[in-house]
Amino acid sequence: MGGIGKRVAYYPGCSLEGAARAYDVSTRIVAKELGLELDYLEDYNCCGAMETKNVTFWGTMLLNARNMSLAKRQGHSTIVAPCNGCSFSLQRAEYFLETDKNVFERINALLKEGGVDPLAEIPHTYHILEWFYHEAGPQKVKERTKKPLKGLKVANYYGCLYTRPHFYARTYSHIGSEEQDRPRMRETADDDEHPYYMEALLEAAGATNVEFEPMHTQCCGGPHSLSDEQVSEKFVMMILQMAKRNGADIIATECPLCHASLEMYRHRLMMKGVPDVDVPAAYFTQLLGLAFGYSSGDVKLKDNLSDPIPVLKRLGLA
Repeated sequence: MGGIGKRVAYYPGCSLEGAARAYDVSTRIVAKELGLELDYLEDYNCCGAMETKNVTFWGTMLLNARNMSLAKRQGHSTIVAPCNGCSFSLQRAEYFLETDKNVFERINALLKEGGVDPLAEIPHTYHILEWFYHEAGPQKVKERTKKPLKGLKVANYYGCLYTRPHFYARTYSHIGSEEQDRPRMRETADDDEHPYYMEALLEAAGATNVEFEPMHTQCCGGPHSLSDEQVSEKFVMMILQMAKRNGADIIATECPLCHASLEMYRHRLMMKGVPDVDVPAAYFTQLLGLAFGYSSGDVKLKDNLSDPIPVLKRLGLA
């Protein structure tokens, strides 16, 4: 399967060492149980997914190229990232560095000027979910499951960026290339319109997946949650209501920004008395950790603002 590798450079990004600590802790647990090795990327920097992407093309390329250079210095040709934004940003930079000679040469010159090793080879980046699915897969999850998630009905939420690294990327005329569409797909990529990797892993752990299309890839409004709260709140309301009305006990997430958006606006919507939004969120790695026999404390479920513990306790899972 796969060809990603059992040992990879681990890029946690900004969130997993702060508000999304539970995702980091549970990700490490799952990787260990599945026989995979995460090599923490030392001295990494922000990928610029939200901070610079729409402000400076070159700045974003340079931020990601520096992380790639650090991965190569640690002996890796593969990077995994648990965040949709980080994964997207790194893969976007990878695409331009691979396909545009002007970008590659200019970024390498900037890396050298900054005292960072230029890139001779460009590492590939994968989302952590993609890595787990291809280098371990449902069968390995099933083998490691000690406490099946029996009775737990899950709505699997991927967010809008998870499948976008596999889009038809467009080059930019201002960097010396004619605008043209270039396909970019990998054998390891999840399905663009009907992603299923999270369903497959959680089903192998004993959970029951509920119908959640098309909300499974609906934007949560996270990137503009502070600039346009009404839009973000509306998006989250639609997501939560479909999950609730389709019988979900919990929403499984695989992105810290999506997770935060769902939890924050869930609370606001509940305070306003909006119906059918009372669905807690948990990272898919937290749920897998429970299935592997770890406690709710081990996977940091108390860190979740939406508090999924009562639902899990009712089912005898926490």
